[in-house]
Amino acid sequence: HTDPDGILWVGTADGYVSRYDGKAKDDSWVTFTEKNGVADRSVRAIHQAPDGGLWFGTSNGVCRYDGKAFVNFTDPDRLGSNFVRVIYRDPDGGLWFGKEGGGVSRYDGASFVTFTSRDGLAGNSVWAIHRDSDGTLWFGTEGGVSRYDGKTFINLTTRDGLADNYVSALYQDPEGVLWFGTWNGG
Repeated sequence: HTDPDGILWVGTADGYVSRYDGKAKDDSWVTFTEKNGVADRSVRAIHQAPDGGLWFGTSNGVCRYDGKAFVNFTDPDRLGSNFVRVIYRDPDGGLWFGKEGGGVSRYDGASFVTFTSRDGLAGNSVWAIHRDSDGTLWFGTEGGVSRYDGKTFINLTTRDGLADNYVSALYQDPEGVLWFGTWNGG
């Protein structure tokens, strides 16, 4: 992720999160670890909120960095599962966290609401989140793709023409066509 100041933030599978400002020769790279408050060494997703706060999805929950300190949210905070793979912000300001094995959770700034396959989601591992031009949310899961209108889920799988049920990428092109990237083709 590149922030508005041009600073590059890099999450790694086993090395926490690093910041690169590209200005100073000796200290261009700064790595933040558990000693600084990062929830886990595996950082899988990065998102910057309009207030400038950075959110990091890790293998041990999600953490928010305000430029001074990290605040961590985990399953006891009703996140639903700690392995966060993807972060998406909706137009209402809510943050959606797609998790491995824990469905998807929406955070409104005060509390989490989690949706899983018991609520109609196609699968409990959410790899991708996309909002289409009509405002509908789409979730790529290991069980197909779920369309969510704010009330109910409609699921599409290989029975509906998907190349594979593991959907890891979602995209809407300029003509309005939705594209689904799967583990076995698109």
